[in-house]
Amino acid sequence: MYVSPETEIVYKDIQEYNNSNEFETNIVAIKLQAGVRTPQNKDEEKMLEEIRMLEAQGKIVEIPYGTF
Repeated sequence: MYVSPETEIVYKDIQEYNNSNEFETNIVAIKLQAGVRTPQNKDEEKMLEEIRMLEAQGKIVEIPYGTF
């Protein structure tokens, strides 16, 4: 069992939490890049594909995090 620190929703495990709809787009991208989230829809599949393409070109992929 895993409890979300943000919403206190109870998940079966950390994997279910990482694949939840609880996150903003930038956090989804970070989790996809780190390999802890499985793409949940076509948009996320495309996002991961673009991240992997940039990494394959030797580019550093920086995803903005936090408030601006």
